[in-house]
Amino acid sequence: MNKLKYNALGVWASVGFAMLLASVQTGAAVAATAPPLGVAQSFAVLGGSTVTNTGPTAVTGDLGVSPGSAITGFPPGSVTGTVHAADAVALTAQNDVTTAYNTLAGEGVNVDLTGVDLGGLTLTPGVYHFATSAQLTGTLTLDAQNDPDAVFVFQMGSTLTTASNSAVVLINGAQNCNVFWQVGSSATLGTTTAFAGNILSLASITLTTGATLSGRALARNGAVTMDTNTVAVANCAVTPPIAPTLSKSFTPATINAGGVSTLTITLSNADGSVADLTAPLTDTLAGGMVVAATPNASTTCPGSGAVAATAGGTTVTLPASRSIPAASGTTAGTCTVTVDVTAPPGVHLNTLPANALQTSNGNNGAAATATLSVNAAVTLSKAFSPATINAGGVSTLTITLGNANGSVANLTASLTDTLTGGVVVAPAPNASTTCPGSGAVAASAGGTTVTLPASRSIPANGTCTVTVDVTAPAGASYVNTLAIGALATDNGSNTVPANATLVVNATPPAPSLGKGFLPASISAGGISTLTITLINPSTSIATLSAALTDNLPSGVVVAPTPNASTTCIGGTLVGPPVSGDTSVTLAAGAKIPAAIGATAGTCTVTVDVTASAGGSYVNTLGVGVLVTDQGSNAALVSAILAVINPIATPPTLSKGFIPTITVAGGVSTLTITLSNPNSEATNLTAPLTDVLPSGVVIAPTPNASTTCPGSGAVEATPGGTTVILPATRSIPGGAPGTCTVTVNVTASVGSHTNTLPANALKTTNGNNGTPATANLLVFAKPTPGPNPNPNPTGIPTLSEWGLFLLTILLGTAVWWQRRSGRSR
Repeated sequence: MNKLKYNALGVWASVGFAMLLASVQTGAAVAATAPPLGVAQSFAVLGGSTVTNTGPTAVTGDLGVSPGSAITGFPPGSVTGTVHAADAVALTAQNDVTTAYNTLAGEGVNVDLTGVDLGGLTLTPGVYHFATSAQLTGTLTLDAQNDPDAVFVFQMGSTLTTASNSAVVLINGAQNCNVFWQVGSSATLGTTTAFAGNILSLASITLTTGATLSGRALARNGAVTMDTNTVAVANCAVTPPIAPTLSKSFTPATINAGGVSTLTITLSNADGSVADLTAPLTDTLAGGMVVAATPNASTTCPGSGAVAATAGGTTVTLPASRSIPAASGTTAGTCTVTVDVTAPPGVHLNTLPANALQTSNGNNGAAATATLSVNAAVTLSKAFSPATINAGGVSTLTITLGNANGSVANLTASLTDTLTGGVVVAPAPNASTTCPGSGAVAASAGGTTVTLPASRSIPANGTCTVTVDVTAPAGASYVNTLAIGALATDNGSNTVPANATLVVNATPPAPSLGKGFLPASISAGGISTLTITLINPSTSIATLSAALTDNLPSGVVVAPTPNASTTCIGGTLVGPPVSGDTSVTLAAGAKIPAAIGATAGTCTVTVDVTASAGGSYVNTLGVGVLVTDQGSNAALVSAILAVINPIATPPTLSKGFIPTITVAGGVSTLTITLSNPNSEATNLTAPLTDVLPSGVVIAPTPNASTTCPGSGAVEATPGGTTVILPATRSIPGGAPGTCTVTVNVTASVGSHTNTLPANALKTTNGNNGTPATANLLVFAKPTPGPNPNPNPTGIPTLSEWGLFLLTILLGTAVWWQRRSGRSR
């Protein structure tokens, strides 16, 4: 029972300490305050009774004692500063230390650390209290959280003691001048301690052998004792004020002639103190731009005095009696000056130069510029959305046609936008227009022009658009311009150009995957080696940040002897795989070599696999499965393992033309018949390709089709010479089961023999052992006239019939010869 009780108490003690540590690391609500040190500011060491030293101690700063007068051990110690022994300066310094000591002791407490060793803690700014003594064993980290003015105060009821080799580490802008240790009795720094901050001790301060102090050792009543130490006074770095900045904009940035736009000048102050203007800020309008008839001039900048802006005038002035608010943390203080302006047609650049804004925190270092575009009656504008894409990405270019007239503006010429600098129409152009009229937008994939036909118009007092998707290579900024006069209408032309910028990020090429089986076809129970290739086109090594797992298709397993390995740098295979496993995994941390020039870096994962049943097994690695610090694979990769059932009977092929006799330009249907003598279906392991003989081509209307189960269309292009049944099809079972491929063809005059050779049909039950042949006879087409054709009727002559019969006999002889050879 007692053992259980003690265990429970231990658990609750651990929980309490964890909660305390969490509160310490969270920080406090009350801000610590640095006390003024007065004359003591220049002292690195100040004792109350004596200052003693042993060894070559180096003190940087003043050294003194008061009311005592004894200072011993210098030399061998050295002082870079002034030594004050019981003089008026030392006395005043002691009085200032007493004031600072009492100020520190009276500050509100954020966190009570009584009983907690400071070693191993990371503390944020605040006041930390110890009812009695404080101990540092190890490293204490003080995190200013990027605030160089952050203050840390430590209050100790009695002693401060550090173990040997302890340290106080300052991070994220913390300064030793802003760290204060108020010690109720004495402070002792253990050997080789690296301490930081100002120690204000009621009694003595002892620095044991090798201890260093970046700060001050200020003892009110007792002695300061040193032994081969380094003490350097810590003064806070003075940060110069941050100069203000200017920016400006027009809203809207494009107006019609006679329209009004609001000019906004934004004054920004990133400094923690208010920036008072020391001179008026004057913006001089240019290029015909003037203050609008109703200026609506105003400012949000604190202070007095109105913004000076007169209707029809060319200046806008903010008086020097205004200021810019101080920053709050990392958020800059801002205020604005606004005024309505108008301008004649054209593009107007409005600039406030560097040093135009003069303040108590400095002047603006960079000019502020904004552009106002003023359209004529017929206008053009354009934009990319999004305006920034990655390499190979797609952005929509929108060209907007405006018509400020009360009548429709009819185009008198086509509007053509010529893309520049590598920008091209995307593979899927999605070109369209809302402009009334007829005729499609002309934009070809990969092309560099977008054209709106002259048969379109712009609505009265309205707008319409032309849109097209575009793409561009990496790492550039592309400016697309429609020049003055590009839009020609019966209401006039655009008098200002239309510009838009497309920014394309330079993105490093992501890694990719490849895979394959060798051999790609095996008998049931046979062995094939699966190879996964990891490809890195980047010139930096790509490190896997997640494991890469390839799940084998159902029915395929790791072979009895896996022979699993990888060539990836530092790569290991999880497991590793053993016989019967259904996956192989490359562990995270493996590295793909960097590319050398244009040659990608590669490494591989290999494992031997097997399958017991015939079939076509597709092994796929999907998009994003290869995760590296250089990106992930953007495309899936597949490999097919064909497993042939050795007891199955191979399929056969036959073919024929209907009709077998036609005239030039006529159409005949080619039918290829696939037969499976087995009761179970067999899958194609490669496409079946029939290459038509010379003079025979696919008809203009192919009517290509198949009855073979599966997916994927028959490939047959008008005018082409190949007919392809994809490997995603199969032949039904049924002893025999059959399916067909049909396509319309046409041919030139003559006798044509079309042959599919042996092994053209590859399946999981094997390949066709004999070729399939069909003949097509084509006669000349009758022509009009007084008998230009010796056979105007189109009916075969005796010689033509003889040619046909000869072709049949020759084909039969070839077939018989092959059959006889096979039977032997």
